[in-house]
Amino acid sequence: MKVLLSWLRELCPTGLSAEELAELLTRKGAGVEAILRPWEGLSGVVVARVLEVRDHPGSEKLCLARVDTGSGELEVVVGVRNMAAGDLVPLAPPGARVPTLPEPLGRREIRGVVSNGMLCSPRELGVSPEGGAILVLPPDAPVGADFKEAYGLDDAVLDVEVTPNRPDLMSVIGVAREVAAATGVPFTPPDTTVPEGDGKAEDAATVEVLDHERCPRYLARVIRGVAIGPSPLRVQARLTAAGMRPISNVVDATNYVMLEMGQPMHPFDLALLEGSAIVVRRAEEGERIVTLDDVERPLTAEDLLIADRARAVGIAGVMGSAAAEVSDRTTDVLLESAYFAPVGIMRTARRLGLRTEANMRFERGVDPERIPRAADRASRFIAEWSGGTVLAGAVDVGEAPMRRKVSVRPSRASLVLGYEVSREDVQEALSGLGMSVEVSDDGEIVAEVPGYRVDVEREIDLIEEVVRFQGYERVGETLPPVRQTGGYDPEHAFRGRLREALVRAGLRETQTFSFVSEEDLAMMGHPPGGAIRVANPIAADQAYLRTSLVPGLLATLRRNIARQVPGAALFEVGRAFFTGDPGPDGKPLDERDHVALAMAGSPPVHWWEDEREGDFFDAKGAVEALMDAMGIEGWALGGPAGEPFHPGRSASVEVAGETAGTVGELHPAVAERLGFPGRVAVAELDATVLAGHATSELVYRDVPRFPPVHRDLAFVVGEGAPAGAVRRAIREATEAAGLTASVQLFDVFTGEPVPAGRKSLAFSVDFRAPDRTLTDEEADRAVAGIVERLSADFAAELRAG
Repeated sequence: MKVLLSWLRELCPTGLSAEELAELLTRKGAGVEAILRPWEGLSGVVVARVLEVRDHPGSEKLCLARVDTGSGELEVVVGVRNMAAGDLVPLAPPGARVPTLPEPLGRREIRGVVSNGMLCSPRELGVSPEGGAILVLPPDAPVGADFKEAYGLDDAVLDVEVTPNRPDLMSVIGVAREVAAATGVPFTPPDTTVPEGDGKAEDAATVEVLDHERCPRYLARVIRGVAIGPSPLRVQARLTAAGMRPISNVVDATNYVMLEMGQPMHPFDLALLEGSAIVVRRAEEGERIVTLDDVERPLTAEDLLIADRARAVGIAGVMGSAAAEVSDRTTDVLLESAYFAPVGIMRTARRLGLRTEANMRFERGVDPERIPRAADRASRFIAEWSGGTVLAGAVDVGEAPMRRKVSVRPSRASLVLGYEVSREDVQEALSGLGMSVEVSDDGEIVAEVPGYRVDVEREIDLIEEVVRFQGYERVGETLPPVRQTGGYDPEHAFRGRLREALVRAGLRETQTFSFVSEEDLAMMGHPPGGAIRVANPIAADQAYLRTSLVPGLLATLRRNIARQVPGAALFEVGRAFFTGDPGPDGKPLDERDHVALAMAGSPPVHWWEDEREGDFFDAKGAVEALMDAMGIEGWALGGPAGEPFHPGRSASVEVAGETAGTVGELHPAVAERLGFPGRVAVAELDATVLAGHATSELVYRDVPRFPPVHRDLAFVVGEGAPAGAVRRAIREATEAAGLTASVQLFDVFTGEPVPAGRKSLAFSVDFRAPDRTLTDEEADRAVAGIVERLSADFAAELRAG
C-alpha cells in the first residue's frame, strides 16, 4: 500500500518526517519497505500563460507557442496543439528538470527555430500516464508560480507492507490510525457529509439481493447530471503516486475513496441498467460475461454477479463489464458500495485469474460499517468534480453485522508477554487503538472490536494489540525454559554420514525397490528359504524382500549402460531383510541397515589419463574413503568373497576381526549374463557393524618434524597369506619398537627363484620417530623386529637385496 505523506497528514497531522514515520510504523508491525519520492526529479517548472500559438515555419506537425512566465516571455516549439491563447500550461524553461528526462532542459534549435524549454504533458510531470497532450491547468493557477509547490508535489510516499491479516492497512485512514495510536496525535476521519438534491435515490433505482450470505449488504447512491472529464490535478497526482491510473472524474472518485477509506466501489451508467435496477445473484452454470478488460469469461454457479433486469453487468467484488460502463456519454451514475463475503470473492478471482485492487481488499475483508460513509464521500467527489447532483438518501439492502466482543485477562497477557501488564495498561492500549472497552465482574476486560479490525477474534489477538501499542521492545530477550526435544536419532545420523562420505568419494546416490526375484537371491548365494516372501507382491518377479542391496544397484547400472552412459558409480543406503527368530521373545523379521556400491564402465578421466574400466581397486578405494570418514581403524581385507564374485578379485571386509561385508568384481560369467560388456565392481557392508566401530571424534596429528628413514623390504610368504595381514603385522611390529611407519605394498611376485607355493610381497616402508631423526642403526633394529614378527606369524623370509 502506497501512502502519500501529505494525504496521511490530512488525517493525522503529525510532524514526523517520512523516515521517522517509516521507522515508527515498522516497530508497530506495519513494515515500510521503501520511501519513494516520485517527483524528486521535478524542479524549475513554472505556470505560464499561452499568449499565441502559430504554425512552425519548417514543419507541418510542430507549432510555436509564445508564453508569459510572469517574469518575461519565451517561445517554445511544441509537438501537439491542444492549447490555445489564454490557457495556463506548465513550462519547463532552460535549466528545469522533469522526471522523464535524465538531464536538465536547455535551449534547442528545432527545424530552424530555437525552443526555450518545453511545455509539459502529464506524463512528463509524473502526475498521470497520459502523454499525448499538453497539460492545461485550471484558470485559477497563479502565473509564474512553481508548479511543484503550487500542486503539492514535494511529497514522499511510504510503501507499507500489508500482511494478509491486516486489510485495514490497505487504506490511508488505516495507516493514519496506526500513527495516531503510536504518537498520540488525534486522528481526524475524512469528511463524509454530502449535499443532496431534491430527488430521492429510491425513486431512481432499485436493488434486489438474492444471496444474502454472499452479499450481506448492498448500498446504491445516485448522482444525476454528471459531465465526464478529467479529475482535479492533485487527485490525478495522488492516484498515480499510489500506483493507479487516472481515468475520469467519476471513476477516479471511487478509486480515490478506495485508497483513502479502503472500500472498493463501482460506478454504473444508470441509463444502461435495464429497469434502472441492480440484482445481486449467483451466475447460471455456463453463463458468460465480457469484463472491462474486453475478455469474455465463463462463469459457474459459484460466482456472484451484479446484474440488471436483463443481463449481468459485473462480477461482484472483482470487475465490472462494458455493458454498463461509465463513458463520455454518461449523465447519470449509480454508485455501488457493498460488502461481499471474502471466500466467494477469492474463489472467483483465483478461478478467473483476475487480481484487482477491489478483489484484493474484498477477499481479505473490508469494514462492513464503512459502506455508507465511503459511498457518501465518493458521491460528494463525483458531484463536485463533474457538476452533478446527489439524490437524497440511498437504496440500502441489508445491514452491518453486530460488532464482536472479545475478552482479555491481564494475568494472561502478563504470562504471554513475560512482563507485568495491569488492567489499566490493557484499557489504555485498546482504547488508543480505537476499541471500546469495559471491565466485567470477574476482572476481564471486554473489548468491542470495530468492523475494520477483521483480524481480532481471540484473546491472544488482543494481547498482541497490547504489546504493539506498548512496543515490542518491552518484551524481554530471555527465552522460557523448554525441554530439549527433537534432533536426529543416532541411526539416522549415521546413515547420513555414510551418504555424505560416498558422495564425497564421487559416487551418486540412488534408491531402489526393496523387492527382488528368486533369481536375484540365487545370484547372491541366498536361498529363498532364508528370505521373506511378500504376501501380495507388486510383480511376479519381485516376490521377496531383498537380502542384499546389490541386485537393485546392478539393475540400475544396467539401465544406465544400455542408455549409452559410458560409466556410472552408484551407491545406496537402505534396509536388507532376513528371517529372524520366530520364538515368543524373538522377532520374525530382522531388518539391518546396509550400504552398497556398484561401478561399471569407464570412470571420467582427464585428458592426460588413459581411458580404463573401473575395477576392484576403484571399489576398494571407495570403501577406504568410507572407513576413513567413519573413523574406523583396524579394518582389513580377508579371503575371497565367494559367489557371485571373481575368486581372485574379491575379498571379505573385516573390522576388528568381525566380518562387515564384501568388496570385489563380479565373476565375468555373472557380469556377461546380466548384460554388462565389461568389469563390474561392487561392495556391500553391514552398517550396523560399521556403527559399532565408528567414531565421530576427529584425531589430529602434528605434521612430522623429522625426516623418515626409507627401506624397501621383500618377504617370501605362503601363497595364501593375505597381503593386508602382512602389512598390518609390519605396522604393529614397528609400533612395538616405539616408531611409526608408512607401509605400502608395491610388488607381488611368483615364480623362479621364489619356491613353488610361495610368493614375494615387496613393501615400501618409511620409519619415523616423533622426537628425533632416526639413525640407520635404529632403522635396522626396527627391520629386525619386523622380520621376527613375520617369521613367527607367516613363516616369512626376508629376501636379500
